[in-house]
Amino acid sequence: MKTEKTYDDGWNCVPELLEAVEELEAIDTFKYEIKNCERSSNLYVMVEEMKHILQNVLDKLDEVDTEVEYKTMEDND
Repeated sequence: MKTEKTYDDGWNCVPELLEAVEELEAIDTFKYEIKNCERSSNLYVMVEEMKHILQNVLDKLDEVDTEVEYKTMEDND
């Protein structure tokens, strides 16, 4: 396992992870519609769009190197 030092104490050091989450948030509109009984989207379009979004999320997650351990450095390191 590799160790990478960073000043970030969050996940900003893994941009692919942040991109995956941003992409995933695009489903929120559909989630709201489904959970709140609001049938306003075309079913075919909604399903295809959700598939596309989820595939993009999977692609971004595949880019993440999970063999890296991130260690937060202090300002005096």
